[in-house]
Amino acid sequence: MLSRDEILKPIWYAFTALDVDRNGKVSKSQLKVLSHNLCTILKIPHNTSALEEHFKDDDEGPVSTQGYMPYLNMFILDKIQANFDFNELNKMCWTLSAPKHISSKHLLISEADTFKVWCIFNFLSEDKYPLHIVTEELEYFLRRLFAAMGCSWNEDRFEGYKMQLANKTKNWKHKVSKHEGLLQIIQPGNKSPTKMTNWGQAAFTETELNEMERIWQENKTRSYDGQ
Repeated sequence: MLSRDEILKPIWYAFTALDVDRNGKVSKSQLKVLSHNLCTILKIPHNTSALEEHFKDDDEGPVSTQGYMPYLNMFILDKIQANFDFNELNKMCWTLSAPKHISSKHLLISEADTFKVWCIFNFLSEDKYPLHIVTEELEYFLRRLFAAMGCSWNEDRFEGYKMQLANKTKNWKHKVSKHEGLLQIIQPGNKSPTKMTNWGQAAFTETELNEMERIWQENKTRSYDGQ
C-alpha cells in the first residue's frame, strides 16, 4: 500500500486549487465536497456530519490546511482501504488543480501526457510543501527517459534550463528582500514580527508586490501620523 505521504501529495493540490483567495484557507462547503469525493475514491463510508461536527467550535469562516489536516487524518486517511485506485485519486485532484495552473493553449504535449508528467513530478518530489524536485533527480530521470525512448540527450539545453531555474530563484530572493516589510507577520502567541518562510501559494507578480508595498507604506505612514 502507498505511504500516507504519497497519498497526501495530490490531495494538497486539490486543497490549494480550492483556495480561491490564495490565503491558505478553503470554505467548509468546498471541503465537504472534497471530503466526499475523497471518501468515494478511497472506498471509505462517508459520514456527512463528521466535518461539521469536527469544526463545530470554530467560526463560520474558511478552514486552513493546518485546520483540515486533523480531520483528514482522523476521518479519511486512517480509514483508507488497501484496494483503492490511486490513479483515480490522481485524476480527481488533477481535474481540480490543472485549470488553476495550466493553459491548454500553451501546452506542447497532449493533456493526457501532461497529466502523466504531473504524476511523475509528484512521485519524484520531496515531501515538503510546496512540492518540488531536486534538480539532480530530475536530470537523472530525464536521462533515463531519453535513453529508453532512443533519443539523444542535449546537455547544453538542460544546462540552459538549470540556469533559468537558478535565475528564477535568485529573482524571488531579490523580491523577498525588496519587499521585506510586507513579509512581517504576527504569529499567534508571538509578541514580535516573524518572517514568513513557507510561501505556499504566495506567488505574486511584480505588479502585485509593488501595489501591496504601496498600500503597506500608506498604512505605515498613517500609523506614524496618528502617534
